[in-house]
Amino acid sequence: MTTPSSSDNLFAGIAKTAAPAPAPVTKELVIPDADPAPAPQMSELDMLKQRAAVMGVKHSNNISVEALRKKIDAKLEGEAETAEENQAEADVVEEASLANSTVSAEQIAAAQAILAAAGVGSAGPAGSAATGPKISPARVMTLREKLYKEEMALVRLRITNLDPKKKDLPGEIFTVANEVLGAVRKYIPYGEVTDNGYHVPMCIYRQLDERKFLSIKVRKNAKQQEVVETTWAREFALEVLPALTEVELARLAAAQAAAGGISDNA
Repeated sequence: MTTPSSSDNLFAGIAKTAAPAPAPVTKELVIPDADPAPAPQMSELDMLKQRAAVMGVKHSNNISVEALRKKIDAKLEGEAETAEENQAEADVVEEASLANSTVSAEQIAAAQAILAAAGVGSAGPAGSAATGPKISPARVMTLREKLYKEEMALVRLRITNLDPKKKDLPGEIFTVANEVLGAVRKYIPYGEVTDNGYHVPMCIYRQLDERKFLSIKVRKNAKQQEVVETTWAREFALEVLPALTEVELARLAAAQAAAGGISDNA
C-alpha cells in the first residue's frame, strides 16, 4: 500500500479550499392554472327589465317577474289595438273620399219630378229659388255603392249605326255583366228614334263607344285590278246630348205617366 507523500496532501488541501461550495438547489413551486370563472347567467327578471326599457315600459326596481311580464303584455296589446284603430279610421276616410260626390240641384229636381209623376213616395219640397233644394245629410256610401252609382248613371245619346250590314236593323239588346253591377241588359234603338235623345246607362254607353266592325271595301289599283281592303271602323256614331232641363224632364215624366208608367227610356 502506497502512502501519499506530504506534498500530495498539501495540494489536495489547497484544491479543497479553492473549490467553490455548491449552490443550494431550490424546487420551483408550480401552481396549476385555475378554471376561468363562468359568466354570470342573466335572470328572467333582468331580461324583462331590458325589454321593458326598449319598449318604454316604466316599472319600479323591486317589481316581480309576473308583474313586469303583465306590463309588457299590456303594452303589446295596446299597440296592436292602436294599429287596428288607425287602419279602421283609414278605411273610413277612404270610403268617405270615394263617396264625396256633389249632387247638382238639377239632378235632384229631375229625380223628384220623376218620382212624383210615377206616384212613388213623396218627392218632398223642391225649395225656394233663394234657399235652393233642401238636401238631407247623406250617409257614407260604400265603394260598391259608389261604383254602381257611377256605372248606372244615365247618358242622353243620339245613336247612328255605321255598319252597312245593319242598316235595316232597328236596334239591338246590349248586356254588361260584372261583380259590381251583376247583369245589365237594355234594348238600344238606332236612327231617328233617338233624334231627341235616348237615355243609356254609362256602362252600356262605354260598350257602344268601344264597338267596332270589319269594314270591307273593294277598289281598283293602277292596273285596274280589284283590291279588297279590310279595316276596323267604329260601329256607332254617338252624340252626347245635354241633360234635360227641369221643365223638359217634368214634361217627359207627365207624358210617361199618361202613357201608363215610366219606361226604361226615362
